[in-house]
Amino acid sequence: ARGHERRTAHAEAMVKVAMSRLMAARLAGETTEPHGPIETGATRRLADDLKNE
Repeated sequence: ARGHERRTAHAEAMVKVAMSRLMAARLAGETTEPHGPIETGATRRLADDLKNE
């Protein structure tokens, strides 16, 4: 995937927002589908982290 953010900090912030939304939904017991490539990647990373615990 190609990033369109001009600064690395912007891309990092988008990943943090996506991770926060996904983790909050999981804590609330909701099932969510990722929206877009950033949340898809964040979902994959979260699943890998949970698997490795």
